[in-house]
Amino acid sequence: MTYVFTINATDAFGNKKRLEIKAETPQKALQSLKTEGFRAKMEDIVDARKDSWLDALKKLDIASKFNRVPKKDILRLIKMLGNSMNRGRTLKESLEFIGENEDSKALKNVVEKLQERMSKPFASQTEVFSVLPQYFDDEFLGIIQAGETSSNIGQYLTDYTEEKKKQMKLTEKFRSVLVSRGITFLMVVGVAIVVVAFVIPQFKQLFGEKMEIPWAMGWMLSFSGLIQHYGIILFMFLGLGASLFYYLVTQNAQVRWWWHDTLLHAPVLGKTLRTFYTAQFAYLLSTLLTKNVDIIKSMDIILKQTHNVCMQQTYKNLVRRMQGGDDLFAAIIRENDEGRGYLIPSIVQAAKVGGATASLGATLLDVRNDLDELFVMRLERAIKAFSAIFYAFIVGCGLFLAYAIGSAIIAFYENAQSLV
Repeated sequence: MTYVFTINATDAFGNKKRLEIKAETPQKALQSLKTEGFRAKMEDIVDARKDSWLDALKKLDIASKFNRVPKKDILRLIKMLGNSMNRGRTLKESLEFIGENEDSKALKNVVEKLQERMSKPFASQTEVFSVLPQYFDDEFLGIIQAGETSSNIGQYLTDYTEEKKKQMKLTEKFRSVLVSRGITFLMVVGVAIVVVAFVIPQFKQLFGEKMEIPWAMGWMLSFSGLIQHYGIILFMFLGLGASLFYYLVTQNAQVRWWWHDTLLHAPVLGKTLRTFYTAQFAYLLSTLLTKNVDIIKSMDIILKQTHNVCMQQTYKNLVRRMQGGDDLFAAIIRENDEGRGYLIPSIVQAAKVGGATASLGATLLDVRNDLDELFVMRLERAIKAFSAIFYAFIVGCGLFLAYAIGSAIIAFYENAQSLV
């Protein structure tokens, strides 16, 4: 029997967090937390309930996904807040101004929730935005906190918006390629199924029992028979296999590590992903350090913005070593020496120069601009490689099908001639 344990745990940065862990026993739940870098004792377990499909359904939170405000609208709100605060308005005045003039009902609802939170006591403006974590993540809250310290929150918000828009363009570019190739692939598969299931079997009747069928058409007829008799079963097995793989990747720590590590070392894609994560690391760390956020707090924010468990473990190791007295350069070198060099080499030199000149934030910012260009170049290369393999597969299948049909027609014509 599997249970869901609710545990008050402490992360590597000393932050208290309430987490839910699936395990058979409390001991296994605490051990699972330990492997992920959290600390907790038996008395920190505050609740335990049986795991059920209802819990999984609740976590999907389907209704909120339909009502979610688009990211571009949230960025528009943040930019309007930044511009308004740059003109001397307070956050409260800025929200009131935007709320009165906003046409989008969904975005206006977000503004109203922020205003409602502002009507209650708060020590920092981060508490206002933290009521909507689905829109305002830890990186944004770190920017708000830094802006309060430097009294330059308006400019920080406009800078944040521009950076996020740049990232969105790169993400959309990659997503559009995947969607277009996916649609093309589904169309090709649909046409192939119709041809294999309904057109190819006609050749068997055409040749009859006595005429010899060419090898290519014979193979196609065998495949057609397989699809006709076992197509639904094969489709169910593929669906179950995909579902099982997704479940293991999301629920099993070892499988998730293996999958994420495989992606980071895959040909072409691996370099692209490692460049992306290194650029993200340089961007977040340089942004937060130049805004006077503590490096350990900055690493905490970076960790929360990363979903790849290999990169998360790398960041946890860097924090542990920096807390032990190493600077960032020494921490990265030691991480690489142990065979976990997920960050690309340019970040090592940046950490060395930045640490030596006491300008780590500015140095990382310069490197980050170079990494952005490198990432775009590698992303385009990965897209071209993916497209080449994709179209080569489709053309190869098309040529084989044409050869099978063509050879069958020629063989039938030759046999018919000999009979005459």
